[in-house]
Amino acid sequence: MAEIRETIEIQASPARVWELAGDAGRIGEWVPALAGSKSEEDGRRCTTHDGAEIVERVLEHSDEDRYYTYEITASPLPIRSYVSRIAVAGHDGHAHVDWVAEFEAESPEQEPQLAATFSQIYRDGLRSLREQLERTPA
Repeated sequence: MAEIRETIEIQASPARVWELAGDAGRIGEWVPALAGSKSEEDGRRCTTHDGAEIVERVLEHSDEDRYYTYEITASPLPIRSYVSRIAVAGHDGHAHVDWVAEFEAESPEQEPQLAATFSQIYRDGLRSLREQLERTPA
């Protein structure tokens, strides 16, 4: 089982950050690796730039505590399991966004490369989220 964690500070209120980051169906708006995303019944469907689809189910969602947990249920990725959590905390005019995941690759030797890939996607996504929220006034 591999674990990854990426965190970023954003100069915007936690409520404003959660408005975008907390809507699971809008992840395609701020994760550059995705061409798009849309909400579905109990989760979302994401499309990559090469047309691959990733189907995810939201396991927990709390607007009050500003977090949600999701799992990948179908994808072309070589994984057996994948559970991730996005959480927003902070106060006044800044927020901290944590994005963590635990996953198991189809074979253990794939985990280091997959962890590096997921970490890069998370970092790029969080930077994009910060850029969008910090350049647009509240």
